[in-house]
Amino acid sequence: MNSLRILTAWILVVSALSVARGQDYEPRVFANPAGAKLPYRWLAPASLEPGRKYPLVLFLHGAGERGNNNSAQLVHGTKLYLDAANRTKFPCFVLAPQCPAGKQWVDMPWGGDKGTQPPQPSEPMKLVLELLDTLPKATQVDLDRIYVTGLSMGGYGTWDLITRFPDRFAAGAPVCGGGDENVAARAAKVPIWAFHSDDDGVVKVIRTRNMLAAIRAAGGQPKYFEYFGLGHGSWGRAYSEPELLPWMFAQRRGQPDTFKLQTKPPELPAVAKLPESDEGLPGAGPLRRYDWFRNLWRQKRMTWAGRVQQDKGAVVFLGDSITQGWGDTLGNSFPGLKVANRGISGDTTRGMLYRLKEDVLDLAPRSVVLLAGTNDIEEKATPEVIAGNVKLLLAAFKAHNPKMPVILCQVMPSHASKSRSKETITKLNELVAAIAKGNDQVTLVDTWTVFADATGNAKKEEFPDLLHPNAAGYKKWAEALKPVLSQLKLMTP
Repeated sequence: MNSLRILTAWILVVSALSVARGQDYEPRVFANPAGAKLPYRWLAPASLEPGRKYPLVLFLHGAGERGNNNSAQLVHGTKLYLDAANRTKFPCFVLAPQCPAGKQWVDMPWGGDKGTQPPQPSEPMKLVLELLDTLPKATQVDLDRIYVTGLSMGGYGTWDLITRFPDRFAAGAPVCGGGDENVAARAAKVPIWAFHSDDDGVVKVIRTRNMLAAIRAAGGQPKYFEYFGLGHGSWGRAYSEPELLPWMFAQRRGQPDTFKLQTKPPELPAVAKLPESDEGLPGAGPLRRYDWFRNLWRQKRMTWAGRVQQDKGAVVFLGDSITQGWGDTLGNSFPGLKVANRGISGDTTRGMLYRLKEDVLDLAPRSVVLLAGTNDIEEKATPEVIAGNVKLLLAAFKAHNPKMPVILCQVMPSHASKSRSKETITKLNELVAAIAKGNDQVTLVDTWTVFADATGNAKKEEFPDLLHPNAAGYKKWAEALKPVLSQLKLMTP
């Protein structure tokens, strides 16, 4: 017991020393003549040579690190400058102020598609600027090599500073932020390397794209890395880019960016790319291209690409949001059966045709359960066009493996208020039934009658939004499938 206590105490001592010595960011508080205060952390070069000037990096943290503890601002992005190799190769000062709770680096909303730059900097940013003004007098800061970078709220702050004061900063590296594209041209001559993830749900990627487009239109040549699938956490990847510091410290105030990146911008894997046009695509009818659908398509397909071996030989459920909504509980509905859910919310039969090989056939499925067509109806595709795509899907299954059982579910009832009338769904189901008739590979399951009410519409108690099943609806769907799965010897009764 004593040995354990000694070891625990030693670990605590070592941890405390590593925090104190490893971070090396000195806690300070700036007070202006009016008495306003700003906590900040200060990192100096490991060794200062007399008479030598050093660059300064201004780091602006995100909204989650606001407060007055003078430490939370070090959570993200600041460790980069503590790396021993970086401190040797790129000696610099780092200034990391902390924004008070409830305040912002720039008073601009974060969630929309656009923003307007306020006439004046925010109160916290005014203090940052006042602090910056005092530093050259007290330190060996090189005024021609002051850089600004920040993430999220700090990304907004970065855009704000380089558009307000383009002659003050040698470079800016905004991460998942945004600004006012109407004033972006002011920063056309500032070296910029911006970062964002295409699926950011907090700060829309369009905020960065629009700023860069405006700067390019004004003759600027900003660098941009757009990541995929990182959500709002793109700063981890951005601040790990091996050329970020070499690029940054190569910049001088008022000088063009001549740094040639050797690192290639991220490229979306082919499996996650949504076709930009219908030319050459199998089938007919609509293929959705809304931003939300693009993001979901990319997310789902990238995830599934990494699960091919794991899902080999499964019974694959192919469909749209109704299939996707079964989620991880799909397997619980069919005990002992290996299943793989390949539903994408919003997908159409044409989308399923396009992604069929990678998402389904490459799994060498034991069987396929197909439910498709409801989104085609919403997009005004005719029953004949939808049925034609279903016919192509069935032909693809036969060409892949004529002995693989296919369970074809009829389109479930919805409601005319959802742009899916009883008459259209009935017509489509009749056409699909005719296609399945005589195809010994296909077993048709009537998933319309089992769910329709007396008027031919979905029941609120099973489809609360008149489109998607709830737990009771999924249970009934499972009960309709189980006898077929048993009959096909895919699972025991």
